[in-house]
Amino acid sequence: MQRSLATKIPDELLLRNVEFGIMSYRPGDHFHSIRVYTDELAFVVAPGHPLARRKSLSIDDLGEENFVAHNVPSPLRRKVIEVFATHKTPLKMDVELPSLEAIKRFVAGGNGVALVPGLTVQPELAAGVLVRIPVKELHIQRTLRLVHRKRANLSHAALAFIEVIRSLAEKTGEPFEFEEEKPIPVRAHTKRSVL
Repeated sequence: MQRSLATKIPDELLLRNVEFGIMSYRPGDHFHSIRVYTDELAFVVAPGHPLARRKSLSIDDLGEENFVAHNVPSPLRRKVIEVFATHKTPLKMDVELPSLEAIKRFVAGGNGVALVPGLTVQPELAAGVLVRIPVKELHIQRTLRLVHRKRANLSHAALAFIEVIRSLAEKTGEPFEFEEEKPIPVRAHTKRSVL
């Protein structure tokens, strides 16, 4: 298992450096994808933050907060920016860090607030290091997909891994799932006539 930027995973799959990738977006028609987990972005603060005792928030409450963001743009980040713009709420993202772990530590230290995938903060929430507060207008989901090359001859280990995931989804249910996605339709090319 290795970590990689999501933008590099399709190339790694095509080069056959890896059998699977786990991604939050569909990479295109060369790949087969299976939806395996649905998560929601979580607004988190340190326990000592003034908002930490609130049961819920409105997006208007966040206009003065200093957000800590990941330094790699993503579709989720674009959605967050769009939601803030739609509600005409300022979004201050002056601090960008290279990993979710760094973001969580920075926020836990009282250095700002963050929107992170809910799955990634479960240990910190359980330990009381971070506090999650629902924001009425911010219900942004992300779907994790298990992706492989469309016509790959998967190894026995890879096929067994797929069965483990299918079994887990059947036994556990939401947020786990096992749904093979239909291929992304290829756009029809229009023929141009030459005179």
